Amino acid sequence: MNATAEKVSYISRILCLALLLAMFSLFGQAQTTNSESSEVKETAKKGKGSKLDFYAETNFEYNDNIYRLTESQILAMNTNAAEDAAGGRFKDMDSVSDYIVAPTIGLKANTRSPLGGRFGLTSWIRYNFYTQNRESGYPEGRIRLRNSVGKNGALGLEAAFLSGFYKKNYLSDVNDANKNGNITREERIYSPAIYDEYEGILEYEHNFIKDKEKRISGIDVRPFIGYNDRSYNSKFENRDQDIALLGVGFKIEFLAKIDLDMSYLYERVSSPNLVELILFDETISWIDANDDGRIKGNAPLLTNIDRSCRRHTLEIDPSWELAKNFIIYARYAMRTSDYTSENPLDYEHYSVEAFRQRFAAGTKYNISKAWSAEVEYGRMDDENDEDGNYSQNRIQATIRYKFN
Repeated sequence: MNATAEKVSYISRILCLALLLAMFSLFGQAQTTNSESSEVKETAKKGKGSKLDFYAETNFEYNDNIYRLTESQILAMNTNAAEDAAGGRFKDMDSVSDYIVAPTIGLKANTRSPLGGRFGLTSWIRYNFYTQNRESGYPEGRIRLRNSVGKNGALGLEAAFLSGFYKKNYLSDVNDANKNGNITREERIYSPAIYDEYEGILEYEHNFIKDKEKRISGIDVRPFIGYNDRSYNSKFENRDQDIALLGVGFKIEFLAKIDLDMSYLYERVSSPNLVELILFDETISWIDANDDGRIKGNAPLLTNIDRSCRRHTLEIDPSWELAKNFIIYARYAMRTSDYTSENPLDYEHYSVEAFRQRFAAGTKYNISKAWSAEVEYGRMDDENDEDGNYSQNRIQATIRYKFN
């Protein structure tokens, strides 16, 4: 395990410990509140005491392209010809699509804050089970702390992690058996790319309007900054990402029933820019890139690969409360990635701009005080030079039960 991966593992353990301590602290505070006098209990009913809610939910998802493959890659994976099987191109990648079951436990808490105002905590942890691709399962979690500031503001801190995410298999080595300088499919060796990831975000939310009687019943503004770290296994450490991010979100509410959320996110992505093995088509420019004295269509080349880029993401999320406890919503996001590689031989990133868009639509329904359900359809389309152009569709349903 490299130093960055150890750091991720250590921080993940710290987050879990902090979550457990917060749970016991808030539970103890809730117990104290319950044992107070009737006068204090009456105060709690008015929203000035402590509240602690536990919930469990299960998410069922169908995903038609979990490894985000292009159409030609999907055909090759389904065929899994002897040439590909020899180098393990699709080893442990058992199915293009999958049914994913993700049980989750979480809590929500709200209490008086020692810093003044109200303190809130929201957290969850889940495990994603892949029924067809057993090697792809992974845990993830999130914790969010929020403290009110003055009458109309709130300061928030959010941390999230996931561990052992199996992205897919990538080229890791070659075996030029006939020594002709052209690496055919059966001479390519692939290995799984697996990463851990954690993220921290600090935000401030300010409410400018909150009046259910007005046509515009609410306006919120939320600037935020954060950091994201993605660390791959040692074979693919050149894919690591350190991301500094900042952005701003806006929320406008109409007639206390229709919400319009909008946000802009800027990400500065830094990658190691180390020497990496690629296959280079020398016949396009008729350049002997690897200096072996031959011009080949699949020439092995060791060169610096830089995945650093600047990302810009715009997102819009409208929602509408059609009836009591029944909401429909939609979500659209588009992201551009401007790669900053200065190596012309790094043809997948040099002077390249990638484009991704996501769309989702769904509905939420509170069946009762304890039970709620959500159904969502989502699609992603990505155009980039490294992984190729691909699309991904998913359908998911979530059932939640709140214990108290």
